[in-house]
Amino acid sequence: MKFLGRFQKITPFLLAIMLVMAIVPPLTAQENPEVYMFDVVGNERIPTTEILGVVSKTRIGEPFDPKKIQQDMRAIMDLGFFSDVQVTTEKMMDGIKLNFVVIENPLFKEVKITGLTKVEPDELQQFFSQKKGDVFNITTFGKDLLKLKNYCREKKGLFVESKTPGVDLTPDGTVRLELIELKYGKLIILGLVKTDEKVVRRELTIKEGDIIDYNKLIEEYGKLTRLRLFDGIEPRFEKSLDPEKMDLVIEFKEAEGTGSFEVGISYGEQTGNMGGFLRFTQANLMGLGQSISFDLSFEEDSNNVRFSFYEPWLDDKHTSFGLSLWNSELEIDSTMKSWYQDDSGAEPRELDLDRTGLSLSLGRQFWENTTARIKLNFEENKIISINDGDGEQPDENNLKHPLEFWDNSAELALIHNKLVYADSLFISGGYYLYGGYTVAGDILGGEFDYNKYTLEGKWFKTLLPNLVWGNRIQGNYLTGDYPDYDSLYLGGINKIRGYDGNRFKDEENRDLIGDQTLLFNTELRYRFPFNDKFEAVVFYDAGQVNNNHPADSYGFGIRFSIPFLGMLRFDQAWGGPEPQFMFSLGEMF
Repeated sequence: MKFLGRFQKITPFLLAIMLVMAIVPPLTAQENPEVYMFDVVGNERIPTTEILGVVSKTRIGEPFDPKKIQQDMRAIMDLGFFSDVQVTTEKMMDGIKLNFVVIENPLFKEVKITGLTKVEPDELQQFFSQKKGDVFNITTFGKDLLKLKNYCREKKGLFVESKTPGVDLTPDGTVRLELIELKYGKLIILGLVKTDEKVVRRELTIKEGDIIDYNKLIEEYGKLTRLRLFDGIEPRFEKSLDPEKMDLVIEFKEAEGTGSFEVGISYGEQTGNMGGFLRFTQANLMGLGQSISFDLSFEEDSNNVRFSFYEPWLDDKHTSFGLSLWNSELEIDSTMKSWYQDDSGAEPRELDLDRTGLSLSLGRQFWENTTARIKLNFEENKIISINDGDGEQPDENNLKHPLEFWDNSAELALIHNKLVYADSLFISGGYYLYGGYTVAGDILGGEFDYNKYTLEGKWFKTLLPNLVWGNRIQGNYLTGDYPDYDSLYLGGINKIRGYDGNRFKDEENRDLIGDQTLLFNTELRYRFPFNDKFEAVVFYDAGQVNNNHPADSYGFGIRFSIPFLGMLRFDQAWGGPEPQFMFSLGEMF
Protein backbone atom coordinates (compact mmCIF):
# COMPACT_ATOMS: atom_id res chain seq x y z
CA MET A 1 0.00 0.00 0.00
CA LYS A 2 1.34 3.42 -0.82
CA PHE A 3 0.21 6.19 1.50
CA LEU A 4 0.33 9.58 -0.11
CA GLY A 5 -1.67 11.58 2.38
CA ARG A 6 -4.38 12.06 -0.19
CA PHE A 7 -6.96 13.10 2.31
CA GLN A 8 -4.84 16.04 3.39
CA LYS A 9 -4.72 17.22 -0.19
CA ILE A 10 -8.53 17.07 -0.74
CA THR A 11 -10.06 20.49 -1.26
CA PRO A 12 -12.78 21.67 1.12
CA PHE A 13 -15.25 21.58 -1.78
CA LEU A 14 -14.66 17.88 -2.53
CA LEU A 15 -14.69 17.08 1.18
CA ALA A 16 -18.09 18.72 1.53
CA ILE A 17 -19.45 16.64 -1.38
CA MET A 18 -18.24 13.43 0.28
CA LEU A 19 -19.84 14.51 3.52
CA VAL A 20 -23.16 15.32 1.90
CA MET A 21 -23.17 11.96 0.08
CA ALA A 22 -22.57 10.20 3.38
CA ILE A 23 -25.43 11.87 5.23
CA VAL A 24 -28.06 12.28 2.52
CA PRO A 25 -30.28 9.29 3.58
CA PRO A 26 -30.82 10.43 7.19
CA LEU A 27 -31.38 14.01 6.22
CA THR A 28 -34.21 13.42 3.77
CA ALA A 29 -36.68 13.27 6.63
CA GLN A 30 -35.36 16.37 8.44
CA GLU A 31 -33.34 19.21 6.96
CA ASN A 32 -31.12 20.04 10.01
CA PRO A 33 -31.47 17.33 12.66
CA GLU A 34 -29.84 17.73 16.06
CA VAL A 35 -26.64 15.88 16.85
CA TYR A 36 -27.28 13.59 19.80
CA MET A 37 -24.07 11.57 20.00
CA PHE A 38 -20.49 11.11 18.67
CA ASP A 39 -18.57 7.90 18.15
CA VAL A 40 -15.36 6.74 16.50
CA VAL A 41 -15.11 3.66 14.31
CA GLY A 42 -11.97 1.93 13.04
CA ASN A 43 -9.43 2.99 15.67
CA GLU A 44 -7.41 0.18 17.20
CA ARG A 45 -4.50 1.88 18.98
CA ILE A 46 -5.42 5.55 19.19
CA PRO A 47 -7.90 6.10 22.06
CA THR A 48 -11.35 7.37 21.18
CA THR A 49 -11.05 10.07 23.82
CA GLU A 50 -7.94 11.46 22.12
CA ILE A 51 -9.74 11.60 18.77
CA LEU A 52 -12.94 13.15 20.09
CA GLY A 53 -10.83 15.58 22.11
CA VAL A 54 -10.17 17.61 18.95
CA VAL A 55 -13.82 17.68 17.84
CA SER A 56 -14.71 21.22 18.90
CA LYS A 57 -16.84 22.79 16.19
CA THR A 58 -19.76 20.34 16.19
CA ARG A 59 -21.59 20.22 19.53
CA ILE A 60 -24.17 17.78 20.91
CA GLY A 61 -27.63 19.32 20.99
CA GLU A 62 -26.89 21.72 18.14
CA PRO A 63 -28.20 21.41 14.57
CA PHE A 64 -26.10 19.47 12.12
CA ASP A 65 -23.73 21.81 10.15
CA PRO A 66 -21.69 20.34 7.25
CA LYS A 67 -19.11 23.15 7.46
CA LYS A 68 -18.41 22.47 11.14
CA ILE A 69 -18.20 18.72 10.48
CA GLN A 70 -15.63 19.43 7.79
CA GLN A 71 -13.52 21.46 10.27
CA ASP A 72 -13.68 18.65 12.84
CA MET A 73 -12.64 16.07 10.26
CA ARG A 74 -9.68 18.32 9.41
CA ALA A 75 -8.76 18.47 13.10
CA ILE A 76 -8.80 14.66 13.35
CA MET A 77 -6.59 14.37 10.27
CA ASP A 78 -4.20 16.92 11.80
CA LEU A 79 -3.57 14.51 14.66
CA GLY A 80 -1.44 12.73 12.06
CA PHE A 81 -2.34 9.12 12.94
CA PHE A 82 -4.78 8.45 10.11
CA SER A 83 -4.68 7.94 6.38
CA ASP A 84 -8.37 8.75 5.98
CA VAL A 85 -11.36 10.10 7.93
CA GLN A 86 -15.00 9.87 6.89
CA VAL A 87 -18.35 10.54 8.58
CA THR A 88 -21.47 8.35 8.68
CA THR A 89 -24.76 9.11 10.39
CA GLU A 90 -27.31 6.98 12.20
CA LYS A 91 -30.92 7.86 13.02
CA MET A 92 -31.32 8.45 16.78
CA MET A 93 -34.85 9.42 17.92
CA ASP A 94 -35.54 12.74 16.18
CA GLY A 95 -31.86 13.47 15.66
CA ILE A 96 -28.67 11.75 14.49
CA LYS A 97 -25.55 10.03 15.77
CA LEU A 98 -22.27 10.96 14.06
CA ASN A 99 -19.65 8.27 13.49
CA PHE A 100 -16.10 9.37 12.61
CA VAL A 101 -14.70 6.46 10.59
CA VAL A 102 -10.89 6.46 10.69
CA ILE A 103 -8.17 4.37 9.07
CA GLU A 104 -5.03 4.21 11.20
CA ASN A 105 -1.57 4.38 9.70
CA PRO A 106 0.70 1.31 9.94
CA LEU A 107 3.12 0.93 12.82
CA PHE A 108 6.31 2.89 12.24
CA LYS A 109 9.41 0.85 11.42
CA GLU A 110 12.10 3.12 9.90
CA VAL A 111 12.91 5.94 7.46
CA LYS A 112 15.03 5.10 4.45
CA ILE A 113 16.63 8.21 2.92
CA THR A 114 17.90 8.27 -0.66
CA GLY A 115 18.89 10.86 -3.25
CA LEU A 116 21.42 13.03 -1.40
CA THR A 117 25.02 13.46 -2.57
CA LYS A 118 26.53 15.89 -0.02
CA VAL A 119 25.04 14.52 3.23
CA GLU A 120 25.17 11.00 4.58
CA PRO A 121 21.68 9.56 5.36
CA ASP A 122 22.82 8.31 8.76
CA GLU A 123 23.60 11.90 9.77
CA LEU A 124 19.94 12.84 9.26
CA GLN A 125 18.31 9.97 11.14
CA GLN A 126 18.61 11.94 14.38
CA PHE A 127 15.77 14.23 13.32
CA PHE A 128 13.09 11.52 13.20
CA SER A 129 11.59 11.37 16.68
CA GLN A 130 9.01 8.55 16.23
CA LYS A 131 9.72 5.27 17.96
CA LYS A 132 9.59 1.93 16.25
CA GLY A 133 6.23 0.22 16.89
CA ASP A 134 4.23 3.43 17.37
CA VAL A 135 1.44 4.34 14.97
CA PHE A 136 3.04 6.38 12.24
CA ASN A 137 2.20 10.07 12.66
CA ILE A 138 2.32 12.16 9.51
CA THR A 139 2.17 15.44 11.46
CA THR A 140 5.16 14.52 13.59
CA PHE A 141 6.95 13.30 10.49
CA GLY A 142 6.30 16.64 8.76
CA LYS A 143 7.75 18.58 11.70
CA ASP A 144 10.79 16.31 11.80
CA LEU A 145 11.29 16.72 8.08
CA LEU A 146 11.21 20.51 8.50
CA LYS A 147 13.93 20.27 11.16
CA LEU A 148 15.99 18.16 8.77
CA LYS A 149 15.62 20.75 6.01
CA ASN A 150 16.58 23.59 8.35
CA TYR A 151 19.63 21.66 9.51
CA CYS A 152 20.75 21.07 5.93
CA ARG A 153 20.38 24.75 5.15
CA GLU A 154 21.92 26.22 8.30
CA LYS A 155 24.74 23.72 8.88
CA LYS A 156 25.37 22.35 5.39
CA GLY A 157 24.19 25.25 3.25
CA LEU A 158 21.96 22.95 1.19
CA PHE A 159 18.37 23.46 0.07
CA VAL A 160 16.83 20.00 0.49
CA GLU A 161 13.30 19.07 -0.64
CA SER A 162 11.27 15.89 -1.06
CA LYS A 163 11.29 14.66 -4.63
CA THR A 164 7.56 13.84 -4.60
CA PRO A 165 4.68 15.27 -2.54
CA GLY A 166 3.14 13.32 0.31
CA VAL A 167 4.68 10.40 2.16
CA ASP A 168 5.62 7.04 0.67
CA LEU A 169 4.66 4.66 3.50
CA THR A 170 4.77 0.92 2.95
CA PRO A 171 2.41 -1.52 4.76
CA ASP A 172 5.27 -2.67 7.03
CA GLY A 173 5.77 0.92 8.30
CA THR A 174 8.84 1.87 6.27
CA VAL A 175 8.94 5.47 5.05
CA ARG A 176 10.74 5.74 1.73
CA LEU A 177 12.01 9.33 1.66
CA GLU A 178 13.70 10.47 -1.55
CA LEU A 179 15.33 13.85 -1.09
CA ILE A 180 16.94 16.14 -3.65
CA GLU A 181 19.44 18.95 -3.29
CA LEU A 182 18.06 21.89 -5.24
CA LYS A 183 20.29 23.23 -7.98
CA TYR A 184 20.84 26.63 -9.52
CA GLY A 185 18.65 27.55 -12.44
CA LYS A 186 19.20 30.85 -14.21
CA LEU A 187 21.49 33.53 -12.78
CA ILE A 188 19.70 36.84 -13.24
CA ILE A 189 21.50 40.19 -12.72
CA LEU A 190 19.38 43.29 -12.10
CA GLY A 191 20.03 46.95 -11.33
CA LEU A 192 23.29 47.55 -13.23
CA VAL A 193 23.34 50.87 -15.05
CA LYS A 194 26.99 51.76 -15.56
CA THR A 195 28.75 48.55 -14.58
CA ASP A 196 29.19 45.94 -17.29
CA GLU A 197 27.48 42.69 -16.33
CA LYS A 198 30.68 40.71 -16.94
CA VAL A 199 32.32 42.53 -14.00
CA VAL A 200 29.84 40.72 -11.75
CA ARG A 201 29.67 37.39 -13.56
CA ARG A 202 33.45 36.91 -13.67
CA GLU A 203 33.57 37.07 -9.86
CA LEU A 204 30.98 34.31 -9.48
CA THR A 205 32.03 30.68 -9.59
CA ILE A 206 28.50 29.27 -9.32
CA LYS A 207 26.93 27.96 -12.54
CA GLU A 208 23.56 26.76 -13.67
CA GLY A 209 23.12 23.14 -12.63
CA ASP A 210 25.39 23.39 -9.59
CA ILE A 211 23.94 22.21 -6.29
CA ILE A 212 22.95 25.26 -4.25
CA ASP A 213 25.41 25.72 -1.41
CA TYR A 214 24.26 28.61 0.76
CA ASN A 215 27.63 28.84 2.52
CA LYS A 216 29.35 29.24 -0.82
CA LEU A 217 26.76 31.81 -1.87
CA ILE A 218 27.71 33.86 1.20
CA GLU A 219 31.33 33.70 0.03
CA GLU A 220 30.26 34.87 -3.43
CA TYR A 221 28.35 37.73 -1.82
CA GLY A 222 31.48 38.75 0.08
CA LYS A 223 33.51 38.83 -3.14
CA LEU A 224 30.95 41.11 -4.77
CA THR A 225 31.03 43.52 -1.81
CA ARG A 226 34.84 43.64 -2.00
CA LEU A 227 34.58 45.17 -5.47
CA ARG A 228 33.37 48.27 -3.60
CA LEU A 229 31.30 49.33 -6.59
CA PHE A 230 27.88 48.86 -4.99
CA ASP A 231 25.95 50.36 -2.11
CA GLY A 232 23.50 47.48 -2.08
CA ILE A 233 23.54 43.81 -3.12
CA GLU A 234 20.36 41.77 -2.61
CA PRO A 235 20.42 38.08 -3.63
CA ARG A 236 17.16 36.12 -3.62
CA PHE A 237 15.81 32.84 -4.95
CA GLU A 238 12.82 32.51 -7.23
CA LYS A 239 11.00 29.46 -8.56
CA SER A 240 12.40 27.97 -11.72
CA LEU A 241 10.56 26.20 -14.51
CA ASP A 242 12.44 23.10 -13.40
CA PRO A 243 11.02 21.99 -10.00
CA GLU A 244 14.45 20.75 -8.96
CA LYS A 245 16.07 24.15 -9.54
CA MET A 246 15.79 27.69 -8.22
CA ASP A 247 16.74 30.82 -10.14
CA LEU A 248 19.18 33.14 -8.38
CA VAL A 249 18.37 36.82 -8.76
CA ILE A 250 20.98 39.36 -7.63
CA GLU A 251 19.86 42.96 -7.56
CA PHE A 252 22.47 45.71 -7.32
CA LYS A 253 22.45 49.34 -6.30
CA GLU A 254 25.49 51.00 -7.79
CA ALA A 255 27.59 53.27 -5.57
CA GLU A 256 27.30 56.99 -6.15
CA GLY A 257 30.93 57.81 -5.46
CA THR A 258 32.95 55.62 -7.83
CA GLY A 259 34.15 58.72 -9.67
CA SER A 260 35.10 62.18 -8.41
CA PHE A 261 36.84 65.39 -9.41
CA GLU A 262 38.03 67.66 -6.61
CA VAL A 263 39.84 71.01 -6.48
CA GLY A 264 40.89 72.88 -3.34
CA ILE A 265 42.97 75.92 -2.33
CA SER A 266 44.25 76.84 1.12
CA TYR A 267 45.83 80.03 2.46
CA GLY A 268 47.58 80.62 5.76
CA GLU A 269 46.73 84.05 7.13
CA GLN A 270 49.73 84.20 9.47
CA THR A 271 52.35 82.62 7.21
CA GLY A 272 51.00 83.79 3.88
CA ASN A 273 51.59 80.30 2.48
CA MET A 274 49.26 78.98 -0.17
CA GLY A 275 48.46 75.39 -0.97
CA GLY A 276 46.01 73.38 -2.94
CA PHE A 277 45.17 70.16 -4.65
CA LEU A 278 43.53 68.69 -7.71
CA ARG A 279 42.31 65.13 -7.61
CA PHE A 280 40.50 62.90 -10.10
CA THR A 281 39.50 59.32 -9.30
CA GLN A 282 37.40 56.74 -11.09
CA ALA A 283 36.93 53.34 -9.44
CA ASN A 284 34.81 51.88 -12.24
CA LEU A 285 36.37 53.12 -15.46
CA MET A 286 33.96 52.63 -18.38
CA GLY A 287 31.99 50.23 -16.19
CA LEU A 288 34.75 47.59 -16.41
CA GLY A 289 35.84 47.60 -12.77
CA GLN A 290 39.15 49.29 -13.58
CA SER A 291 40.38 52.14 -11.40
CA ILE A 292 42.33 55.24 -12.33
CA SER A 293 43.45 58.22 -10.28
CA PHE A 294 45.39 61.45 -10.74
CA ASP A 295 46.56 63.53 -7.77
CA LEU A 296 48.28 66.91 -7.79
CA SER A 297 49.03 68.82 -4.58
CA PHE A 298 51.24 71.76 -3.69
CA GLU A 299 52.25 73.35 -0.41
CA GLU A 300 55.04 75.55 0.84
CA ASP A 301 57.33 72.58 1.51
CA SER A 302 56.15 69.99 -1.01
CA ASN A 303 54.76 69.40 -4.50
CA ASN A 304 53.39 66.01 -5.45
CA VAL A 305 51.91 64.46 -8.54
CA ARG A 306 50.84 60.82 -8.91
CA PHE A 307 49.04 58.77 -11.55
CA SER A 308 47.75 55.24 -10.87
CA PHE A 309 45.91 52.61 -12.89
CA TYR A 310 44.63 49.20 -11.79
CA GLU A 311 43.13 46.40 -13.88
CA PRO A 312 41.70 43.59 -11.67
CA TRP A 313 41.12 41.14 -14.55
CA LEU A 314 43.95 41.15 -17.05
CA ASP A 315 42.97 37.66 -18.24
CA ASP A 316 40.51 34.87 -17.46
CA LYS A 317 42.76 33.58 -14.68
CA HIS A 318 42.11 36.64 -12.49
CA THR A 319 45.51 38.19 -13.14
CA SER A 320 45.64 41.80 -11.98
CA PHE A 321 47.89 44.60 -13.21
CA GLY A 322 48.85 47.85 -11.54
CA LEU A 323 50.82 50.88 -12.69
CA SER A 324 51.87 53.99 -10.75
CA LEU A 325 53.94 57.03 -11.74
CA TRP A 326 54.89 59.79 -9.33
CA ASN A 327 57.07 62.81 -8.70
CA SER A 328 57.54 64.53 -5.36
CA GLU A 329 59.50 67.67 -4.51
CA LEU A 330 59.85 67.69 -0.73
CA GLU A 331 61.42 69.62 2.11
CA ILE A 332 61.99 67.00 4.80
CA ASP A 333 64.18 66.42 7.84
CA SER A 334 66.85 63.74 7.85
CA THR A 335 69.78 62.86 10.10
CA MET A 336 71.75 61.76 6.99
CA LYS A 337 73.09 58.81 9.02
CA SER A 338 73.03 56.68 5.90
CA TRP A 339 75.55 58.99 4.19
CA TYR A 340 78.02 60.12 6.86
CA GLN A 341 80.96 57.95 7.80
CA ASP A 342 80.86 58.93 11.49
CA ASP A 343 78.30 60.08 14.05
CA SER A 344 78.35 63.70 12.92
CA GLY A 345 75.04 63.18 11.17
CA ALA A 346 73.07 62.52 14.33
CA GLU A 347 71.12 65.80 14.24
CA PRO A 348 68.41 66.30 11.59
CA ARG A 349 69.02 68.52 8.60
CA GLU A 350 66.57 70.04 6.17
CA LEU A 351 66.71 68.38 2.77
CA ASP A 352 65.33 69.44 -0.57
CA LEU A 353 64.48 66.05 -2.03
CA ASP A 354 63.16 65.17 -5.47
CA ARG A 355 61.70 61.65 -5.92
CA THR A 356 60.51 60.32 -9.28
CA GLY A 357 59.32 56.78 -9.62
CA LEU A 358 57.49 54.02 -11.43
CA SER A 359 55.94 50.85 -10.04
CA LEU A 360 54.51 47.82 -11.86
CA SER A 361 52.60 45.02 -10.22
CA LEU A 362 51.12 41.67 -11.25
CA GLY A 363 48.84 39.59 -9.08
CA ARG A 364 47.23 36.18 -9.47
CA GLN A 365 44.51 34.55 -7.36
CA PHE A 366 45.79 31.05 -6.63
CA TRP A 367 43.27 30.02 -3.96
CA GLU A 368 39.84 31.22 -2.97
CA ASN A 369 40.19 34.84 -1.74
CA THR A 370 43.99 34.51 -1.72
CA THR A 371 46.23 36.48 -4.09
CA ALA A 372 49.97 36.40 -4.68
CA ARG A 373 51.49 39.63 -5.99
CA ILE A 374 54.86 40.84 -7.20
CA LYS A 375 55.58 44.54 -7.42
CA LEU A 376 58.62 46.25 -8.92
CA ASN A 377 59.51 49.78 -7.79
CA PHE A 378 62.00 52.03 -9.57
CA GLU A 379 62.59 55.41 -7.95
CA GLU A 380 65.21 58.08 -8.62
CA ASN A 381 66.13 60.15 -5.56
CA LYS A 382 67.89 63.53 -5.85
CA ILE A 383 68.98 65.43 -2.75
CA ILE A 384 69.13 68.92 -4.23
CA SER A 385 70.42 70.69 -1.16
CA ILE A 386 71.15 70.11 2.54
CA ASN A 387 70.65 72.82 5.15
CA ASP A 388 72.50 72.05 8.39
CA GLY A 389 72.45 75.63 9.68
CA ASP A 390 75.82 76.82 8.37
CA GLY A 391 74.80 76.91 4.72
CA GLU A 392 77.63 74.64 3.63
CA GLN A 393 76.99 71.63 1.44
CA PRO A 394 78.78 68.36 2.26
CA ASP A 395 81.68 67.10 0.19
CA GLU A 396 80.22 64.13 -1.71
CA ASN A 397 83.64 62.47 -1.69
CA ASN A 398 83.29 62.03 2.07
CA LEU A 399 79.84 60.40 1.84
CA LYS A 400 79.10 56.68 1.73
CA HIS A 401 76.44 57.17 -0.95
CA PRO A 402 75.89 59.72 -3.71
CA LEU A 403 73.19 62.38 -3.32
CA GLU A 404 71.63 61.24 -6.58
CA PHE A 405 70.76 57.55 -6.69
CA TRP A 406 68.22 54.92 -7.64
CA ASP A 407 66.25 53.16 -4.93
CA ASN A 408 64.85 50.06 -6.65
CA SER A 409 63.04 47.20 -4.98
CA ALA A 410 60.93 44.11 -5.56
CA GLU A 411 58.01 43.26 -3.29
CA LEU A 412 56.49 39.82 -2.88
CA ALA A 413 53.15 39.69 -1.08
CA LEU A 414 50.52 37.13 -0.15
CA ILE A 415 47.05 38.54 0.57
CA HIS A 416 44.03 36.73 1.97
CA ASN A 417 40.99 38.99 1.85
CA LYS A 418 37.64 37.97 3.37
CA LEU A 419 36.32 41.40 4.31
CA VAL A 420 32.61 42.01 3.85
CA TYR A 421 31.26 45.47 3.06
CA ALA A 422 27.77 46.75 3.88
CA ASP A 423 28.29 49.20 1.01
CA SER A 424 31.23 50.64 -0.90
CA LEU A 425 32.64 52.41 2.19
CA PHE A 426 31.53 50.59 5.36
CA ILE A 427 33.13 47.30 6.43
CA SER A 428 30.65 45.12 8.31
CA GLY A 429 32.74 42.00 9.03
CA GLY A 430 35.38 39.53 7.94
CA TYR A 431 39.15 39.65 8.07
CA TYR A 432 42.23 40.53 5.99
CA LEU A 433 45.71 39.01 6.20
CA TYR A 434 48.85 40.35 4.52
CA GLY A 435 52.40 39.09 4.42
CA GLY A 436 55.04 40.98 2.45
CA TYR A 437 58.76 40.82 1.76
CA THR A 438 60.68 43.61 0.03
CA VAL A 439 64.23 43.33 -1.23
CA ALA A 440 66.27 46.23 -2.62
CA GLY A 441 69.84 46.63 -3.82
CA ASP A 442 72.44 46.10 -6.50
CA ILE A 443 70.62 43.16 -8.07
CA LEU A 444 67.86 45.59 -9.10
CA GLY A 445 70.19 48.47 -9.97
CA GLY A 446 69.64 50.32 -6.70
CA GLU A 447 72.12 52.06 -4.47
CA PHE A 448 70.93 50.72 -1.10
CA ASP A 449 70.80 47.09 -0.02
CA TYR A 450 68.02 46.38 2.46
CA ASN A 451 65.17 44.03 3.27
CA LYS A 452 61.75 44.76 4.73
CA TYR A 453 59.29 42.27 6.25
CA THR A 454 55.66 43.10 6.97
CA LEU A 455 52.86 41.13 8.60
CA GLU A 456 49.39 42.61 9.03
CA GLY A 457 45.98 41.38 10.12
CA LYS A 458 42.61 43.12 10.27
CA TRP A 459 39.44 41.77 11.89
CA PHE A 460 35.93 43.21 11.94
CA LYS A 461 32.78 42.07 13.70
CA THR A 462 29.28 43.53 13.85
CA LEU A 463 28.33 43.69 17.53
CA LEU A 464 24.94 45.37 17.13
CA PRO A 465 23.07 46.83 14.16
CA ASN A 466 25.26 49.65 12.75
CA LEU A 467 27.98 49.01 15.39
CA VAL A 468 31.21 47.38 14.15
CA TRP A 469 34.36 46.57 16.10
CA GLY A 470 37.54 46.74 14.03
CA ASN A 471 41.11 45.74 14.93
CA ARG A 472 44.47 45.90 13.20
CA ILE A 473 47.83 44.41 14.16
CA GLN A 474 50.86 45.27 12.06
CA GLY A 475 54.51 44.36 12.44
CA ASN A 476 57.46 45.67 10.36
CA TYR A 477 61.13 44.81 10.33
CA LEU A 478 63.64 46.74 8.28
CA THR A 479 67.21 45.55 7.96
CA GLY A 480 70.26 46.52 5.92
CA ASP A 481 71.42 49.83 4.51
CA TYR A 482 68.56 52.19 3.58
CA PRO A 483 67.97 55.96 3.30
CA ASP A 484 67.42 57.13 6.88
CA TYR A 485 64.42 59.27 5.87
CA ASP A 486 62.72 56.00 4.93
CA SER A 487 63.19 54.42 8.36
CA LEU A 488 60.06 53.21 10.12
CA TYR A 489 57.95 55.69 12.08
CA LEU A 490 54.82 54.98 14.15
CA GLY A 491 53.41 58.50 14.50
CA GLY A 492 50.94 60.25 12.25
CA ILE A 493 47.41 60.04 11.01
CA ASN A 494 47.56 56.37 9.96
CA LYS A 495 49.59 54.94 12.86
CA ILE A 496 49.43 56.31 16.44
CA ARG A 497 47.24 59.35 16.04
CA GLY A 498 48.33 61.15 19.21
CA TYR A 499 51.76 61.87 17.67
CA ASP A 500 52.55 64.41 14.99
CA GLY A 501 53.47 63.35 11.47
CA ASN A 502 56.78 65.19 11.83
CA ARG A 503 59.07 62.53 13.24
CA PHE A 504 61.68 65.03 14.48
CA LYS A 505 59.27 67.46 16.12
CA ASP A 506 60.37 66.50 19.66
CA GLU A 507 62.05 63.70 21.61
CA GLU A 508 58.82 61.75 22.11
CA ASN A 509 58.30 61.64 18.37
CA ARG A 510 61.92 60.57 17.79
CA ASP A 511 61.32 57.57 20.03
CA LEU A 512 58.89 56.31 17.41
CA ILE A 513 61.63 56.07 14.76
CA GLY A 514 63.38 52.74 14.25
CA ASP A 515 63.75 49.56 12.22
CA GLN A 516 61.35 47.32 14.19
CA THR A 517 57.77 48.35 14.85
CA LEU A 518 54.67 46.73 16.31
CA LEU A 519 51.34 48.56 15.93
CA PHE A 520 47.86 47.89 17.28
CA ASN A 521 44.71 49.87 16.44
CA THR A 522 41.18 49.22 17.61
CA GLU A 523 38.02 51.15 16.72
CA LEU A 524 34.33 51.05 17.52
CA ARG A 525 32.51 52.37 14.48
CA TYR A 526 28.86 53.39 14.71
CA ARG A 527 26.90 54.37 11.63
CA PHE A 528 23.89 56.53 12.38
CA PRO A 529 20.71 54.66 11.38
CA PHE A 530 18.85 57.86 10.48
CA ASN A 531 21.64 58.93 8.10
CA ASP A 532 24.13 56.34 6.87
CA LYS A 533 26.42 59.10 5.58
CA PHE A 534 27.55 59.84 9.17
CA GLU A 535 29.72 57.60 11.33
CA ALA A 536 31.11 58.08 14.83
CA VAL A 537 34.33 56.37 15.92
CA VAL A 538 36.03 55.77 19.27
CA PHE A 539 39.62 54.56 18.92
CA TYR A 540 42.73 53.43 20.75
CA ASP A 541 46.21 53.17 19.19
CA ALA A 542 49.30 51.57 20.69
CA GLY A 543 52.73 50.57 19.46
CA GLN A 544 56.38 50.02 20.21
CA VAL A 545 59.55 50.74 18.25
CA ASN A 546 62.67 48.63 18.80
CA ASN A 547 63.18 48.41 22.59
CA ASN A 548 61.77 51.84 23.37
CA HIS A 549 58.89 52.37 25.76
CA PRO A 550 55.46 51.66 24.28
CA ALA A 551 53.40 54.62 23.12
CA ASP A 552 49.66 54.96 22.85
CA SER A 553 46.84 57.41 22.20
CA TYR A 554 43.06 57.49 22.26
CA GLY A 555 40.30 59.66 20.93
CA PHE A 556 37.18 59.92 18.86
CA GLY A 557 36.36 60.78 15.28
CA ILE A 558 33.65 61.58 12.80
CA ARG A 559 33.30 60.15 9.31
CA PHE A 560 31.18 61.89 6.71
CA SER A 561 30.52 60.37 3.29
CA ILE A 562 29.82 62.78 0.43
CA PRO A 563 28.62 61.47 -2.96
CA PHE A 564 31.35 61.75 -5.61
CA LEU A 565 33.91 62.75 -2.96
CA GLY A 566 34.08 59.69 -0.73
CA MET A 567 34.61 59.53 3.03
CA LEU A 568 36.02 62.48 4.97
CA ARG A 569 37.79 61.54 8.21
CA PHE A 570 38.18 63.84 11.23
CA ASP A 571 40.01 62.53 14.32
CA GLN A 572 40.80 64.13 17.67
CA ALA A 573 43.52 62.28 19.61
CA TRP A 574 45.05 62.57 23.08
CA GLY A 575 47.88 60.75 24.79
CA GLY A 576 50.86 62.03 22.85
CA PRO A 577 53.01 65.12 23.51
CA GLU A 578 49.99 67.34 22.77
CA PRO A 579 46.40 66.89 21.48
CA GLN A 580 46.19 66.26 17.76
CA PHE A 581 43.37 67.07 15.35
CA MET A 582 43.64 65.36 11.95
CA PHE A 583 41.81 65.37 8.64
CA SER A 584 42.12 62.72 5.96
CA LEU A 585 40.15 60.68 3.41
CA GLY A 586 38.83 57.16 3.96
CA GLU A 587 38.98 54.87 6.97
CA MET A 588 42.29 54.44 8.76
CA PHE A 589 42.31 50.68 8.15
